[in-house]
Amino acid sequence: MRHDLVVEGRVVTPSGLVECEVGVSEGRIAEVRKQGLAGERRVKAGSSIVFPGFVDIHVHMREPGWEKKEDFRTGTRAAAHGGVTTVADMPNNPVPIVSLEEVERKRKLAKAKAVVGVELYGGVRPDRLDLIPRLSDDVRAFKVYMSSTTGSAPFPSLELPRAFKAIVETQKPVSLHCEDQLVIDRASRQLEGVDRPDLYSDLRPPEAEAKAVSLAMGSMVGTPKLRANVCHASTRETLELLGEATASGLSVTCEATLHHLYFSRKALEGNRLLQTNPPLRAEDDRAELVRGLRDGRVSFLVTDHAPHLAEEKGEQGLSGVPGLDDYGHMVSWLMKRQGFEPRRVAQVASGGPASYLGLSDRGEISVGKRADLAILDLSSSERVDPDNLQTKCGWSPYEGVEFPGRIRWTFVAGEPVVEDYEVVG
Repeated sequence: MRHDLVVEGRVVTPSGLVECEVGVSEGRIAEVRKQGLAGERRVKAGSSIVFPGFVDIHVHMREPGWEKKEDFRTGTRAAAHGGVTTVADMPNNPVPIVSLEEVERKRKLAKAKAVVGVELYGGVRPDRLDLIPRLSDDVRAFKVYMSSTTGSAPFPSLELPRAFKAIVETQKPVSLHCEDQLVIDRASRQLEGVDRPDLYSDLRPPEAEAKAVSLAMGSMVGTPKLRANVCHASTRETLELLGEATASGLSVTCEATLHHLYFSRKALEGNRLLQTNPPLRAEDDRAELVRGLRDGRVSFLVTDHAPHLAEEKGEQGLSGVPGLDDYGHMVSWLMKRQGFEPRRVAQVASGGPASYLGLSDRGEISVGKRADLAILDLSSSERVDPDNLQTKCGWSPYEGVEFPGRIRWTFVAGEPVVEDYEVVG
């Protein structure tokens, strides 16, 4: 059999890192063999590592409503640049995505512009819980914000059990932004008039995250089959609370962002660009997140890609940083600087996220799966330069950082969107 494409090299398979060839036909993985495959095109990965395409379950593509910051074309080109072949877009646009009409509008925009796969979250509001069953066929997961976000107030904790009962019946998971608004408001009053970037971590203190996690876990008692994911965990205490919840029989996971893994709150000193929600934390928390990602307490590696224009960050104090361009960079950092094995990277960046979203056709390199591949060159270091970014916002929190590796090829359904380090999609 002659394939459309054959990729040969060090391949991260479900059983581990294997020297082999991957045959791709009609966008699917048709064969995985030691050698002997024939194809119309052959890619020799050499010393690079062939991963299943990365799946980022937490991004903000900003369209519709904030196209000046990002749109589906520029955002997904940034994803491809970082080796990400599927993204799941959050619902907090200026008009929140809480109805079928809003979901369909967003889906059409993504289909017309995206160069990688795009999945959608449905927003959850206490006054529109009746829409959850109707949305369930059109979204991959639901999102609940326990503190204020664009277009909606904090979700009332007393209404969480009712929301969880509606969501669990759809058999879809829910992702939770866990920060308690009352704790945030109290801290804001205490620090009123103080204007130092590094004190932003105290405006949204660890207590806010811990309280919200505890409230959410307590609200799940009546729906033990609900699959819940705590977004952007930032503290050691959150990992401890989730460990207790799992031990009690709840189905809960958490994710860690690139920026919470790399930066501590010290990086905020004099740098408003690094303001995020939740904020950067103490060095002990940062190091514990890395350990948790390695040992399984943290399930997913995400960007929380939240592009704002640099001038907006300075003038308006907006929270959020871009990250998709640097996903592959950070994978290289985890492997070369933090000792992560390729198989663990594939679990937190590909297979685990795909499973969470119910995407059974991707997330691993095996016969029958969609041919989404991210080929990481660990022998070619790269310094992050804003001129090389694909995100429309035009900046990166890692500017000037030299990472030990970079993405050389990205394939989506067997088609190249990055070739020899250049985005072509």
